[in-house]
Amino acid sequence: MSILHEVPRTAETWREVVLAFEAARSYDDPIRDCVIEAAFAGPQGQTIVRPAFWDGGARYCVSFAVPVPGRWTWTLSAPQDSGLDGEEGILDVAPYSGDLAIFRHGFIRVARPDEGLARKILVHADGTPFFWLGDTHWEFAFGESWERSNHPEMASQFRGMVEKRARQGFTVYQTNLRSDFGDHSRFWLTDPDDPSPIPNPAIFQQEIDRRMRYVAEQGLVNVLGFAWGFSMGRETTLAEQITLARYCVARYGALPVIWSIAGEVAGYDEDSRAYLIDSWRKVAEATVEADHHLHLCTVHYTNERPFADYYCDEPWFDFVLNQAGHGDYVIAEADYRDYLARHSEKPFIEGEAFYEGCSSLEENGPRRIDAAMLRRVAYTSLVLGGAGYTYGAQGIWDNVWDARDLDDSPMGQMMKETFNRYGVTWAEGIDLPGADQMGLMRRFFEGHRWWDLAPVSAAGSAVLGRKHPLAAASKDGTCIVAYYSAQARKPLELEGREGVWQASWFDPRSGAVQEAGTIESEGSLVLLRRPTLDDWVLVLEKRS
Repeated sequence: MSILHEVPRTAETWREVVLAFEAARSYDDPIRDCVIEAAFAGPQGQTIVRPAFWDGGARYCVSFAVPVPGRWTWTLSAPQDSGLDGEEGILDVAPYSGDLAIFRHGFIRVARPDEGLARKILVHADGTPFFWLGDTHWEFAFGESWERSNHPEMASQFRGMVEKRARQGFTVYQTNLRSDFGDHSRFWLTDPDDPSPIPNPAIFQQEIDRRMRYVAEQGLVNVLGFAWGFSMGRETTLAEQITLARYCVARYGALPVIWSIAGEVAGYDEDSRAYLIDSWRKVAEATVEADHHLHLCTVHYTNERPFADYYCDEPWFDFVLNQAGHGDYVIAEADYRDYLARHSEKPFIEGEAFYEGCSSLEENGPRRIDAAMLRRVAYTSLVLGGAGYTYGAQGIWDNVWDARDLDDSPMGQMMKETFNRYGVTWAEGIDLPGADQMGLMRRFFEGHRWWDLAPVSAAGSAVLGRKHPLAAASKDGTCIVAYYSAQARKPLELEGREGVWQASWFDPRSGAVQEAGTIESEGSLVLLRRPTLDDWVLVLEKRS
């Protein structure tokens, strides 16, 4: 006879609820010999099926996030000898009572064409636009300490960083489990070459669960990858990655997540490129199949020119998570315009460009990437039609506790010669000014209904706005937003914009707004010159 534990009777919408059960027996292969699913039936005729995950011994759990209030019933489908088949129960679900947007408006989806938005974006379940503002934490699972900190204002490295980014207005935590890194037994109870790998539930119980839930409790969406792309067939196998993906779907699919599958999926070796693309495609397809496509799925792309587009036409691939790189390529306006024109059917997010404090890899020598450099890419990608931007800080993505640690390993030495020439630690990186400025950027775009802005074409725009500012206009023609990078040196003239326009300048460094009077146009609207040689955003609102 099975024993039911911790089976709640009440819940709130979009909040994780976990049903835990004890099977009547244990199994040699608890993943494949005891497949359990729970079918949840809602008050409006909805049916959502969630897979169970093995939690050690004979314990199995089902996690669920209820999308609408009312009475829901659930029924288990399980092997007869588990004693769980046919178990059922009810959940009485109330509306979410807190103030976090991810639970108030629901998880993330792609906006539908019938919603009439000016650009392809991501929205919450209820249709509220979702501004993706991400932070990069590739070592969140193990490298970032839960208990310790050497930052004077943070008791915990991990929790302190999550809390600060939430305060600054970030909405996304871009992470990776790095299941290909470290001791194989971290994630697996089976040998590396076992064709039927079994995950190690202890590592999830001890480390991953609390981190996943802490990110969610701060209102952030975790964009979760499972490993780095180039590790497929070397440090990790296809069977392992498919099993891990399915396990994560079951264990974390009731949290606000997006599956990003793997980092730099195709790698940079032409001989293995086709193999890696095909292998990670199979992982992505298995992820979506297990998740019933309840959450979005993408990949963390390689750094290429033109921008990478493998998978773009595949049904499981929901949006582009681009990588423009850290200065080894020129990051040009034309790259974004051309890509968005070719792939206008799916949202585009710049997911890894200049990381603040990072050493660029330019042919004319490295520079320390500062806030102005990353603002230029962030605003360029957004004005030209992007759906969001992921920030990153040196010392955080590479998880440097102390600059002296860079001397202690071959990897540290490599970082000193490439991305971390300036010895930036996580404690320095978390306080760099660009992150606050990204929060100002989000508030600016949300305040000007960015989802209603479409980029304006302008002849002779040149590389990265080095001549003209970049402009976007609302569908009804009553609002124009123009970004002037520090390289802009020529005015922009827009045809067909007659009327009287109220002008103001937004300072992307401070968030301050300066009124700039009115402009009268009889058809050809010439934008103002910026107040100083720094980057600025001009806002024009039509008065008559």
